[in-house]
Amino acid sequence: MANTLESCGGSFTFDAAPERAITLNQQATEVMLALGLEERMVGTAYMDDEIPEQWRDAYDQIPVLAERYPAAEVVLSADPDFLFAGFASAFSPDNLGSESDWHDLGVGTYIVDASCSDWHAADEPKTTASIYNDLREVGRVFEVSDRAESLIEDIEQRLAAATEGQPGNNRSVFVYDSNLDSPFSVGCCGGPALLMNLVGLESISAGEEGNWATLSWEFVVENDPELIVLIEADWSTADEKRRHMESDPVLSELTAVQEGNYLVIPFSETLLGMRFVDGVERLAAELEALD
Repeated sequence: MANTLESCGGSFTFDAAPERAITLNQQATEVMLALGLEERMVGTAYMDDEIPEQWRDAYDQIPVLAERYPAAEVVLSADPDFLFAGFASAFSPDNLGSESDWHDLGVGTYIVDASCSDWHAADEPKTTASIYNDLREVGRVFEVSDRAESLIEDIEQRLAAATEGQPGNNRSVFVYDSNLDSPFSVGCCGGPALLMNLVGLESISAGEEGNWATLSWEFVVENDPELIVLIEADWSTADEKRRHMESDPVLSELTAVQEGNYLVIPFSETLLGMRFVDGVERLAAELEALD
């Protein structure tokens, strides 16, 4: 049965379920692994942090094509029939080229819902509907819709349990992703902002448009957050960011730094993907422990 899949770069119709998929970001990889589709994968790329233990054995069976985005020639040599990306940057001119170019070669593509700027205005807060849409769409194309619906039900139940009572108690928070000179933080409307809202925290940069935002340290000092969430990633560790603040004569005077009010979360758990619910549960537990 033919299945048409809509993505940012247009639609593609599959005559049969893909057999040779390549994932181009960890977020996409984990959707495939959660759906039990590792045997349909001929390659993966671009890790942000560690694959969880529950998917480690399956992940280890899949060839890693590149540390970041693979060259188009490398992708072509794997003879894929489906390319699945977590970020639109995968299909930029500097990386793999447009989705439509791959469609012309007979290769289907998909970018996760939350990363498609054409589907979401920069000032429109995202919801967990993006996660469910990805699961339903990918599950439909690979003919595993029952698995997708089971995962959605589990996520909904876990989110309801973790957010009951709003453990953040409306405390202010600075989310520190990366960059020592001008801190890269969160905007109003992406997965990390939704994560803060769900656990009852108020981001000091909630007024910034978009998923992410570059702040100034003056802004952070002026807002003096009660809590700091440090994002753990291969390219910017939580320890590195904490050491920077604690060694700086001004930043070390922040209330959260003085009181040691840090929460740590892996980058992958801030994205609207399979591990978002893990992030909600982790922050909720850390907040309760902090109290």
